[in-house]
Amino acid sequence: MVSTTSMVLIAGAAVVATAFLTTALLAMLGWRFLRTHMDAAGDQVAAKVQSAVTEAVDEALPRVREAVEGGVRDGANGSLPRIREQVKDGVSEAIASAVTGGALGKAGEELVRKGGGVLDALLGSRSSKE
Repeated sequence: MVSTTSMVLIAGAAVVATAFLTTALLAMLGWRFLRTHMDAAGDQVAAKVQSAVTEAVDEALPRVREAVEGGVRDGANGSLPRIREQVKDGVSEAIASAVTGGALGKAGEELVRKGGGVLDALLGSRSSKE
């Protein structure tokens, strides 16, 4: 027969094993419960954050777009007259150097004068529209 000590050890081992299995099962169920609820809470928080960001972007985008457009417009309005003037001066200098250099004949000089007049009229009419 089995001695009393052996029976106590077997019973103690059974109690410890049962306690361990019960604790492990409860821990697994608890983690699953927490994960399910935490995932749901995380999804709610993510939806709220996404909604808030979308709302903030929708609210700020027109102001940002207006500010950028205004800055580009101001920069262009300030630069275009100077650029046109520089182009006009450069073309006039090129025409003058070609005429004084003797590179063009009488017909060429007439053509250059007419081309310069047309260019002056075009650039003058555009700069007067601003």
